[in-house]
Amino acid sequence: MTSSGMTHTGLVRDRNEDSFGCMPEQNLWIVADGMGGHEAGDFASQTIIEQAEKFTQQKTLADSILLLEENLLHSNGIIREKANKLGSKYIIGSTVICLYIWGNMAFVLWAGDSRVYLYREQTMQRLTEDHSFVEELVKMGKLEQDQAEAHPASNVVLNAIGIDSDLVIDMEYYEIEDGDLFIVCSDGLYKDLSETYINEILYQNEDKTLEELNQILIDASLASGGNDNCTVVLVRAESETSNV
Repeated sequence: MTSSGMTHTGLVRDRNEDSFGCMPEQNLWIVADGMGGHEAGDFASQTIIEQAEKFTQQKTLADSILLLEENLLHSNGIIREKANKLGSKYIIGSTVICLYIWGNMAFVLWAGDSRVYLYREQTMQRLTEDHSFVEELVKMGKLEQDQAEAHPASNVVLNAIGIDSDLVIDMEYYEIEDGDLFIVCSDGLYKDLSETYINEILYQNEDKTLEELNQILIDASLASGGNDNCTVVLVRAESETSNV
């Protein structure tokens, strides 16, 4: 697995409340997006990354997943304790999206509306389902998917680290194929750029390094308005024999 992480404040926000971590030695990549408009969102996202950096892969898959979930629950407790000290009017939270690799399997754990996409055979697909109000409207048939990002309530997240003592973490897993590219991102990427346009960028720049491709995606987000903090972590899978 090779990877590249990059973040940008954007052109509208005064501060960057996104954080990311690349821990290839532990087969873990993570993006956290501090809740926009809430107090100390940057503290929340940084806490998640700081705690994630303490993760060490265990001898079994079950123990590794359990430890990762406990890590996120611990972050939840730290963030909620910080909010309680500030007072009841303060809400501190952060979305989180984790990509964890075990052998030829990719595990995605998340809370909120940060996403993981898979780019395979020139086609990109979303691997996560947003924990958001507009996603619920889409599921109920009251809103089309292509209308969701422009909806006035598009920023309303229903689940995140720090928001509730009873944290729920969703998880999915997928078999990895040689050449797969995972795009782990905050909502600043897909709200500025349509999924069709992101797919086009990936297709047109398949010969670029991950660092170059990451910069191209960030620059495209800025060119489209840079309306939010934007964080992108790219992770590419290549079989050992492909480099021989």
